[in-house]
Amino acid sequence: MGRGSMEQRAVVRCAEGHLFSTTTFPMQNLGPGRLGPGRLIRCPQCGRLRSSVLADVRELSEPQLARALRLEAAEFLA
Repeated sequence: MGRGSMEQRAVVRCAEGHLFSTTTFPMQNLGPGRLGPGRLIRCPQCGRLRSSVLADVRELSEPQLARALRLEAAEFLA
């Protein structure tokens, strides 16, 4: 299943609504009041740079979560 387990990966949603995972989500502890809620990430589904936010995995179905964990982002830009 890629480089890390579910505990080591963050599930995120891009501005287009695509769900995918990443091995880290930089500065997630700073919160939306500090730097804004999203990070610029290349979406592995559409290949475009998109603002992405952490997804609430409690609201995802098992198939959605499984698919998000299979799609892994390759890089962060900001």
